Amino acid sequence: MSYLSFKPGKKHLKASANNRVKEHSSGSVKKAFSQWIIENYGENYTKELSNQRSKNDGKRFKSTFLDSSEKSEIPTVGIIGGGFAGLYSGLILQSLGIECEVFEASGRVGGRIDTWYSKDYDEKDVDKAGLYGEVGGMRIPQFSEDMLPVQHLALSVNSVLKRNKLDDKIVKWRKFYYNSDVQRLRYNNMKSPIEAQDASLDSLNFGIDKGGDLPMVWVTEAKASDGTPYLPINMVLDKVNERFITVINESFSEGFALLMEYDNYSMWAYLTNVFTLGELGEYYNPEMGKESDHLSYNIASYLETLNVGTGMYSVSFVEMVIAVYDWEGSKNSYAPEDPNVYMVTVDNGMQHFPDACRAVLDLEDGVLHEDGIRAQQLIGMIKGTDGKKGYSPDNLTKAAEAPATVPKADAIPPVAGVPSKSKQRVFMNHRVTQVDYDESLFNGYGGMNVSLSVTNDSDDSDEREVEIIEKKYPYVISTLPNGAYLSGELKTNFFDNLSFSKARAIRECNYMPSFKAFITFKEQFWATLGNRQNKGLGVAVSDRSNRQIVYPSYGYEAKGGVLQIYCWAQDAERMGALTDQERVNECLKGIAYLYPEVNVYDLYSGYKPEITTKTWFWDNHANGGAFALFAPGQFKNLYPTLLTPEFKGHLNFAGECCSVHHGWIVGALDSAYNAVNNILKQAGETDKIKQLEKTWGALSAPDVVPSLKKDAALV
Repeated sequence: MSYLSFKPGKKHLKASANNRVKEHSSGSVKKAFSQWIIENYGENYTKELSNQRSKNDGKRFKSTFLDSSEKSEIPTVGIIGGGFAGLYSGLILQSLGIECEVFEASGRVGGRIDTWYSKDYDEKDVDKAGLYGEVGGMRIPQFSEDMLPVQHLALSVNSVLKRNKLDDKIVKWRKFYYNSDVQRLRYNNMKSPIEAQDASLDSLNFGIDKGGDLPMVWVTEAKASDGTPYLPINMVLDKVNERFITVINESFSEGFALLMEYDNYSMWAYLTNVFTLGELGEYYNPEMGKESDHLSYNIASYLETLNVGTGMYSVSFVEMVIAVYDWEGSKNSYAPEDPNVYMVTVDNGMQHFPDACRAVLDLEDGVLHEDGIRAQQLIGMIKGTDGKKGYSPDNLTKAAEAPATVPKADAIPPVAGVPSKSKQRVFMNHRVTQVDYDESLFNGYGGMNVSLSVTNDSDDSDEREVEIIEKKYPYVISTLPNGAYLSGELKTNFFDNLSFSKARAIRECNYMPSFKAFITFKEQFWATLGNRQNKGLGVAVSDRSNRQIVYPSYGYEAKGGVLQIYCWAQDAERMGALTDQERVNECLKGIAYLYPEVNVYDLYSGYKPEITTKTWFWDNHANGGAFALFAPGQFKNLYPTLLTPEFKGHLNFAGECCSVHHGWIVGALDSAYNAVNNILKQAGETDKIKQLEKTWGALSAPDVVPSLKKDAALV
């Protein structure tokens, strides 16, 4: 999942050279930021890794479990959680010939990637093929250098599926329509909604002349030095970001040092206690106040209302600034002048992606290094056979194909290979209840005891049987959201004897609530009124608690369709506190507010849970929070600790909270890569580390500082 921001001032006023993210840096800044944090605030992290990787019996362990010349038949790594961090960890280990087992508590894989399918859904029926929606993550920036490992994973998995005649499970990308000129906005009891193309110079009734609380100087049209009109209020965030982006573009280290001076500030605190009116530069007007004055509560409220969810500016200021680079990755990096946003989603639902990963993990043989290299070449992670980077993956639907400005990739041919036997590695309905370190395991090398509660998959709760089993592994990778470490078991804890810093990080790491709902209508009135059939509409927004309508990027051939409601933070908490039908009712009122000319209630397909409606706020397998979003101070104080393995390196942690890419699938992948890398480094497996980098790419590098990667004593 990811949070979306709407910037009404962007369309009509070009960003200055100072606040524009450099094309060459936008893809790599997050990786550099992660390394910078470790280098400057990760002293304990680096010290602990050094101690763990200097274990005297690493060679003995390697010869027993990780012989480079043969596959290990003994499960070496136990993986807790079947989300993307768990699946990716397993796929990497499988490709390296290291046996693992993945335990998922629920009846499906994917974690917070979860597609809702109406009970009436039928992929082969044009009128029913669009009856689904994404409960979890729903989009991927298409050309972001940092995000490319997600597409690499899909291509690599597809190669194995094709080799095994499992073509029905292949992952295909379709275009995700992020925005449009005709998406609607309505705030503060405006008489009628307006379209995005008309919004940049509209006060949206926030001015005091329309009953709002903003002085008119902020919402009165002004002209830039080149004559371009703008509203001063819409230039604030550009100027807030400019100071930092300018320095980051010139020097990562100096830019991050400047940014981290404000890590103890929330976004709200920075706006109202640090930023001054004088920093508006050419957009400053003396009527706003003294140049030394800070922004008022009302200005901060406006910016929060239009850009995120209610109360969301309480999160880290650093988090908000650095997120700019993730969203800039949605642009065409091959043609900086291209103003369009490029995002993709999985055809017929994101759930197909983790399902494909599971299918490969349950084969004896997985991704070959040739599969990984070809995939990297197809999406421009590395240069192709012609010595140039390009982008032409073979799993795009027509609408998702790259524009003509993007060069084609020249990749090695696919490997024919041979079909593989089945071998179960992913175990469903296996809930881990306790993980305990035992230094006597494996002849004194040490390892982890894992207790599991196994439930059969009977639909009848009265017939479900629970079996308790015990497992032992030299290494465990735990990928659960931090809230899920509250096991709810009587007398026993999920973890005992964690270090003080790890226990605190798990307890304090901030997660952002999210709410989603899916409402089915007999007719797609939004497509007809928007005249956007097969083009997509983007997102409509308002100040009602349901906040956003995310229009579908599919299913326009049908008569009816599904609208998705999406909000975060306090808005999500209040929607989530209602009963299911009350949630739907609030969503209907929010949709009607944005479409006053339509009788929404007559077109509504009626309240039939799981058939025409679905609401989501809480997942008992995630134990609260849709995605990590750090609070003030948590980058410098918690981030290195979240990455640090426990119990002499035998317990590793992964998941998007253990990455700087909060709310994105790639965060789960980066953290999983890091966890596997930690295990290989501790075991002294230099050959497999080279194979890891060759197959899965250096760009999905672990969150480890360069000095550690180059330290011969640690490998």
